[in-house]
Amino acid sequence: MGQSLIISRGGWWKAACSHLPSVRSRLLLLTLVLLLPALAAGGLVVYAGYRHDRQSVEKHLQETARALSLVIDRQFGQAEALLWALSTSPQLLEKDYAAFDARARAAIRIPGAWITVADDRGQVVNTLLPPGSPLPLINNRDHRKGLTVGTVRVSNLFTGFVAKQPAVGIDTLVTTDDGSELYVSMIMRADTVTRILADQGLPPTWIGAIVDRNGTVVARSRDAEQFVGRPATPENVERVRAEVRQGVSESVSLDGVPTLLALARSPGSGWSTIVAVPRSEITAPAWRSALYLALAGGLLLTLGVVMAWQVGRSIAGPMKGLTSLAQGVGRGEPITAPATGLVEIDRVGDALALASTQLREADRRQKLLIDELNHRVKNTLATVQSLSWQVIRPGVSPQVAQERFQQRLLALSRTHNLLNETLWEGASLRTILEAEFKPYATDSTRVHLDGPAVDLPARLAVVLGMAFHELATNAVKYGALSTASGRVQVDWKVEERREGAILAIDWCELEGPALETEPRPGFGSRLLRQTITRELAGQLDLRFEREGVCCTMKISIGAATHQAA
Repeated sequence: MGQSLIISRGGWWKAACSHLPSVRSRLLLLTLVLLLPALAAGGLVVYAGYRHDRQSVEKHLQETARALSLVIDRQFGQAEALLWALSTSPQLLEKDYAAFDARARAAIRIPGAWITVADDRGQVVNTLLPPGSPLPLINNRDHRKGLTVGTVRVSNLFTGFVAKQPAVGIDTLVTTDDGSELYVSMIMRADTVTRILADQGLPPTWIGAIVDRNGTVVARSRDAEQFVGRPATPENVERVRAEVRQGVSESVSLDGVPTLLALARSPGSGWSTIVAVPRSEITAPAWRSALYLALAGGLLLTLGVVMAWQVGRSIAGPMKGLTSLAQGVGRGEPITAPATGLVEIDRVGDALALASTQLREADRRQKLLIDELNHRVKNTLATVQSLSWQVIRPGVSPQVAQERFQQRLLALSRTHNLLNETLWEGASLRTILEAEFKPYATDSTRVHLDGPAVDLPARLAVVLGMAFHELATNAVKYGALSTASGRVQVDWKVEERREGAILAIDWCELEGPALETEPRPGFGSRLLRQTITRELAGQLDLRFEREGVCCTMKISIGAATHQAA
């Protein structure tokens, strides 16, 4: 229970690290800790996209189902209007069946529809048959149940006495002049309703269906000849008989396809329209995105493990070197900490070297000054060496390489001169910028500097001086300062954060020669990225805008002094 309590209080990291004694294994754990939440977030994004797509499809299905219901009601409305007109004709009220038959045949304009009239004994008019044909006797009066004089009702699907095909009827009762009742119907074949459904142009993979009040399929957009006359799926039959007005749900179609369907009930006929889309069409994009996410996650995990292993190696070696240094300090030997490229280990090494110096030297301040001087000379020589290697590249003539090398040495010298004036305690950011523009005798109106007063430490001053030199040189040779109207705007500000102050510098060339294509990266851009992102562990955004180069740098300046301008 004690171990569970530690983990529950946030000690899970310590508990995990206690079983991972090496730097490499802990870096691998860190990789997993960072990557898994990102993958989880990606999964949530994929799921959110799926939910959004599904809601859109549900809304579209519901609207389509309602629209189909209105189309069917409009078709029935036309049939009802014609039935009302015929049911009030004098020929029918006077029982002149031959004259009414002729009038009904002339009035019907709906393909696949006909008129029947029946009295208590059987049919007396049927426009489906030739005039004068024998008509069937009908003893069963169940089809008249619930129908009253003066009302119109849409029937459920039935098989016609004469047509012997699935059909639907629009029925009414009429009282004749002698007081008897006649059952008048306009009958349409089910395939007429199917044609109406087909005319709506549903997508080929969608399923549209129209069912009557019993839940029987009257029309279907796909495989109508197979399913018309059969009951709909049990859950849809239940919804229809429960007179559900509308809704969206998951189901399985009559042909076994998992679907998402919308149902809408017509208030006039009581029939329901169903529009369904295969669920695979909705889930396919989400599954595809999930697959891409899984592949990307696997690739990132592999790269993360490889990088963590390599970084672990680069840390473990210098840490072993610290052991030898510590042993030398214990023996009272003079030691020198080699540069490893890792700030923390270098600091420990420097601390061990300082401890060794304190044991051997009585004059502590003099030794510190000597060590500091050695450190600065090494940094300067390392910078000069880096410059020499960078300018000597294939395709660059010795003259050009020499000129570039001299220019960058001069830029480095200018920054060193500024630092010498303050005994290497720091230099003003504005002063560094002005010093880099001064060699080009640039009109002050073409260079605008705006920002608070900021004093930079020596290390930042040297690196930023080189970066500003590259940007200024590019602006004079190829950018905004190579034309009469071009300008350079440099703005900076200091952002206070919990971890320390952040210096944000925006360099932008305006009204320079138009860039048609982005230039290939050269030494200047490589130097910028190396100095800002690697040496200073900052952020660099280098953009080649149409009017010239724009650059945003963000660098931690720690406890550098600054004040609002």
